[in-house]
Amino acid sequence: MSGAHDNGNPPRKRKLIEVALPLEAISKASKADKDRKVGTIKNIHKWFAPMPAPAWRALLFAATIDDPGDAARRAELLDIIEGLVPDKGTAPSEEALKRARAALAEQGSELPTVLDPFCGGGSTLVEAQRLSFPTVASDLNPVPALVTRVETHLVPSVLGKPAVTGSGDGFEGIADDPMAGFLADVEHYARLVEQQVREQVGHLYEPVEGGEVVAWLWARTVPCANPACGIPLPLYSSPWLSKQKGREAWLRPVPTGRAIRFEIGEGAALTVPNATKKDGRGGKFTCPACGTDVDEKYIRKSGLEARMGLQMLAIAIDDGTVGRRFVSDSSDSLGAGVDVPVDAPDLEFPAQALGFRIQAYGLKSHQDLYTPRQLHTLGAFADAVAKVPSWVQRDGGDEVQANAISSVLAICVSKMAQANSSQTRWRLDSRNGSAKAEPGFGRQAIPMLWDFAEVNPFGESVGSWYAQVTTVSAGLKALPRIPRSGVVRQMDARKAGSLVPDGSALVATDPPYFAQIPYADLSDYFYVWLRRAASGIHPDLFGTMATPKTDELIANPYRQGGPEKARQYFIDGFVDVFSSLKTASRSDLPMVVIYAHRQEENKDGEMSSSAWDALLEAMIRAGIGVVGTWPIHATNSTRQRGQASNALASYIVMICRPRDAAAVSVDRRGFISALRQELPGALKELQQSSIPAVDLAQAAIGPGMAVFSRYAKVTEPDGSVMRVREALACINDELARVLSEQEGDFDADTRWCVRWFEQYQWEQGSFGEAELLANALNTSLHALEDAGVVKARAGKTAMLRPEELPSSYDPVLNHRTSVWEVAVHLSRVLEGKGAGSGVDAAGVLLARARPRIEDDSIKELAYLLYNICERKGWSDSARRFNNLVSSWPDLQTAARAAERQGAVPTQDSLAFDATAEGDEEDLLF
Repeated sequence: MSGAHDNGNPPRKRKLIEVALPLEAISKASKADKDRKVGTIKNIHKWFAPMPAPAWRALLFAATIDDPGDAARRAELLDIIEGLVPDKGTAPSEEALKRARAALAEQGSELPTVLDPFCGGGSTLVEAQRLSFPTVASDLNPVPALVTRVETHLVPSVLGKPAVTGSGDGFEGIADDPMAGFLADVEHYARLVEQQVREQVGHLYEPVEGGEVVAWLWARTVPCANPACGIPLPLYSSPWLSKQKGREAWLRPVPTGRAIRFEIGEGAALTVPNATKKDGRGGKFTCPACGTDVDEKYIRKSGLEARMGLQMLAIAIDDGTVGRRFVSDSSDSLGAGVDVPVDAPDLEFPAQALGFRIQAYGLKSHQDLYTPRQLHTLGAFADAVAKVPSWVQRDGGDEVQANAISSVLAICVSKMAQANSSQTRWRLDSRNGSAKAEPGFGRQAIPMLWDFAEVNPFGESVGSWYAQVTTVSAGLKALPRIPRSGVVRQMDARKAGSLVPDGSALVATDPPYFAQIPYADLSDYFYVWLRRAASGIHPDLFGTMATPKTDELIANPYRQGGPEKARQYFIDGFVDVFSSLKTASRSDLPMVVIYAHRQEENKDGEMSSSAWDALLEAMIRAGIGVVGTWPIHATNSTRQRGQASNALASYIVMICRPRDAAAVSVDRRGFISALRQELPGALKELQQSSIPAVDLAQAAIGPGMAVFSRYAKVTEPDGSVMRVREALACINDELARVLSEQEGDFDADTRWCVRWFEQYQWEQGSFGEAELLANALNTSLHALEDAGVVKARAGKTAMLRPEELPSSYDPVLNHRTSVWEVAVHLSRVLEGKGAGSGVDAAGVLLARARPRIEDDSIKELAYLLYNICERKGWSDSARRFNNLVSSWPDLQTAARAAERQGAVPTQDSLAFDATAEGDEEDLLF
């Protein structure tokens, strides 16, 4: 554990979370949970940036259980945690849960109430209930408050009850499940809702000959900028409708009179016309009739002048075979008497908001996101669900059942909106090869989409009522079967401590991420439909026309009058939050706070983060100190999104306790001295956990702030108090110093390579400079060339890029092996494609290098090289070395497997004759 310290105070009993965690197991389960598409509580409703459930399960147990101080017993407790986090991200077995509950019971003290004032998607509370903790949750936003109320209060309240409409026996093979009756009721009343809605709006969805309609594909239009043409110009990004092998289909625009109609082309071998979109970025389109270009400025002006329309591109049909078939349609369903309903949601978008750009195109209110018939349909579903409580009670169900069933169906309506608006994309690369609709909110924003898919609400594909009920039911099945109901309130987090008696709670929360996600503005998208469907049974949640925004704790510069005022608002708000939570927290328990926002380089080249600065400053002002941190790797951003995304690959778990009332002050020199004493060991622990290199600086904040926050104050030479931002700068400086000092542990060849790489990366430098550096480090250019990592020609010297290295490299047969050499070859194999590449092949190479090179030295070199690359702005190389670190646990597993399979030779076999040595180029490891 990084950062734990007693500061000379009487020892207190530490919790396991302050000493040890099985990070690799937790991270593996968290990654798997992130990747799972079905059978998880994420299926219940969309929320933004949720914390993986397995991580919470492990953290809550470890934050409550005492560290035994005995290595053997500690190993048993860590084994219990590993049982709680199956590597496929699924729920733990009942046996694993019994072991965990028994260990908590053996401790003797009553389980604390888990309190989360930012409940979000509910994973904290769901996993707390799974471990039998009582729970209390709150959120200012009614959308997550309802979702968490369903998960932790309403569903537990109906467990074991027979179905209102029958026993529920045999329901999907789970007759013995205490949730079976409830799930049977959900399915039953969902059918009644669909039946009523179909009678009301089914005529708006005319059947198409040849199969069931999956989606109608639309494009927005603007008048052509050429006055002599003036046709409605369809704005679409790609001509492709399907790239499924054997089912290829694409659009062929055909100018006809004063319009463009579309024919469907088929087959991969034919020449496919370009889309009207002219390039990969921005909004520049070409008229297929006259060739005139229109740019985004013109499109925005057309939208603001109400000259933007819609045109159908094609209809996707499921004809009962594998794949999709497409037909063109010359009729205009929107012009066939379908008007916007009078009761459509007229909630306006904010004039400016984080993540919103649609206002600039004339889309001013929520109803502008939908086609007229989508508005009719969603309204009809919401109104039908609002009647469900009376239906349930008419059929003999009690009020609890009525509220639970109708709340789940209201969530289904809200989820239905996610795939029934102009935010729904047509995706060509689905898992089974068939093109399909992709619901909105692929990222935390409402962007402007030129073309979109309008799904069939009465079908069985993405976005249909059937699909929502099916996926939400699957999410409900992932909930624990604990009949104890939790408490959920819609409340400002500043007051959440009042929900529990003072000194009774285990505080565990994942607070909002500063200015990264506009939670309230985004969730109005769901709120308008939830309010229409569920305000009758949840008047405490839906008493306002929109989600509360004035007290939302994010740094929104549009709402708070600029970036600096927004930052100060965030700090002041969280001082109140942490002060309240400190009062609520049980004195023997730490607070567990998750944060996942990385530092950025400012204009002066220093690493800083307004998000981290603000959150930590609020903690310290509230009298709370960080006593340690853990990195949980829940995603691997390096392969998917790259360095340019600035995405964290890890969540940083901060373990916090109230700062000692007797804390002393120290000057800047004393603070840096303490950092230098404690940070190297903490960083070594972080590196041994294989935290991705991209996150090392972020994770180092934990042990660094543990030092800073233990003092009452740190004074600068001029007598002023050191601010958090300056403390973070000191921590970053010490991180760079520690990483540089690790260079001294490397062999001479590696030290030369590091120095040269830092100066030139893969570019050429002068031979004379290279020779001088080699002499100074007690090596030679000839030796480096002989090792195969450097090329020196015509007075110039350059490092060989990993892809330039020979594929025949084998460290066993290499008479001169350096850490650099093994590291770059590992990167080459790991990043490569085809035979002899990938994790397994890299594991063989690592196993064969082990007799000469220590694993830790390779990993330390990768951390150092990443740090250099990030400082220099070398994103491609930074990604490469970060990937090497991130893959380290898998590489070690592969290396152990290779050793068991005999891939590493014995000492006797290392002797080879001159003939074999001469054939070295042909040897493959």
